[in-house]
Amino acid sequence: MHSRTVFKEEEEAVKVDLNEGCGRTKLFWAMALADSRTLKAMVEFKDTGASGASSAAAGGTGVCRFCGSAGTSGLLAIGNVCSEPECQDRAKNVCTKTLPCGHTCNGVRDEDVCPSCLFGCKPDETEVDGAARPGRRAQDADDMCMICYAENLAAAPIVQLECGHVYHYHCCQTVLEKRWTGPRITFRFLMCPICEVKHIRHKSLIKVLKPLEQLYEDVRRKALMRLEYDNLHKCEAIVTPGAPFFQQPDKFAMKRYAYYVCFKCNRAYYGGEARCLEQIELSDEYDPSELVCGGCSDVTSAQVCTKHGTDYLEYKCRYCCSVAVFFCFGTTHFCAACHDDFQRLTSRDKSELPQCPVGPTGKQLEGTECPLHIKHPPTGEEFALGCGVCRNAQTF
Repeated sequence: MHSRTVFKEEEEAVKVDLNEGCGRTKLFWAMALADSRTLKAMVEFKDTGASGASSAAAGGTGVCRFCGSAGTSGLLAIGNVCSEPECQDRAKNVCTKTLPCGHTCNGVRDEDVCPSCLFGCKPDETEVDGAARPGRRAQDADDMCMICYAENLAAAPIVQLECGHVYHYHCCQTVLEKRWTGPRITFRFLMCPICEVKHIRHKSLIKVLKPLEQLYEDVRRKALMRLEYDNLHKCEAIVTPGAPFFQQPDKFAMKRYAYYVCFKCNRAYYGGEARCLEQIELSDEYDPSELVCGGCSDVTSAQVCTKHGTDYLEYKCRYCCSVAVFFCFGTTHFCAACHDDFQRLTSRDKSELPQCPVGPTGKQLEGTECPLHIKHPPTGEEFALGCGVCRNAQTF
C-alpha cells in the first residue's frame, strides 16, 4: 500500500471558486475548470518537480510566457517566448509593456489603454502612462478562455471588451471571421459569450468588426421597416411591461423575420418569417452562390418599383406559397425548406404539384387562403411578387 504525505503548503494551495459561471478547483499539482452553461471543461497539470518554473529560473533558464515550457534558448532569455511557431505568432500581437505591479501586460500590441493585470493585482497598481481599465475583473490568468475552452487566458494576447469580460484576441478574431452558421443571418455570434448583453467590440478588432456592424444595422433597419408595414410595431410583445421584447422593437423584428446575404450584391434581403423555418429541420450545408436577392436574379418578369427600384424585389417560391430565398440553376426560386428538398420537388411533374394554398416542401394546406395573401400562377411557375415594402403596405 502506497501513501503520500500532504505538506502544509499543498493543503493551503487548495482553492475552489466560481468565476462568471465557470467552476474552478486549484490544487498544488493541477487545476480543473468547468463551464456550467456549455458543460465544457479543462484540466491542467502543473510541473512541481525539478524542471518547474522556479527551478528553471534558478538554473538560469527561461520560461515561455505563453506555453510555460522551460529552456535555455536565446529567444527565452530575450523575450520569455519559446521557439514554437504558435508562441512566436502570439508574440507578434502581444503588448510589450510592463505594468507597474511588475507583471507583463497580456493585452494586444499598441493598445492605448492596457487591460488590468491578469494576476489579481489591484486596479491602481496596473496603470500604464496614467491610464488603466476601471475596476477589477472576476477573471484572472488561470481562467480558461470562454470561447476556445482549450487554454487559460494567460496563454495568448487578450482583449477586454466594453462589458469588462476578457477573451483571447485570436479567439475573438476567429469568431467574427466565421460569422453565423447556416444561410440565415443571425447575430448571436456578435454578443459577448458570458453576459450576452453587449457586442464583441475592441479597437484591435475594428477591421473585421466594421462590415459586420454595418450588416447588423442594415438588417435592423429593414426589419423595423417591415415590422411597421406589418402593423406589429405596437404589438403586445413590445408594449407590455415584462414582455420578452418590451420596448425593443428592433430585437423583436430581427427575431421574427429571416434575412440572408445576397451572393452578388452582398446586401441583406428578406426571406420570409423565421417561425416558418423553425418548424422544419434545415441543413447548415448550402451553396452561398445560390443565395441571390430578387434584384440580382432574373427581373425580366418583374414589375420594378418606381420608389424602391429592385432593392426590395421579392419572388415567390416555385413550389409553395412562401417568399423565395434561393435562386438556383439560373432559373428557379426556392424558399429555404423547398431548397433542402429540391431533388424530390424538381423531379415531380407539374401536374402532380399541389395548388394554392401550399406550405413549405410542397405540403397541401387546408382552406383557400394563400399564406402570401395574393393571387398567383399555379405551383411550378416562376412569379415575381414585386416590391416587398410596397406590397406589404397594401396587403396588411
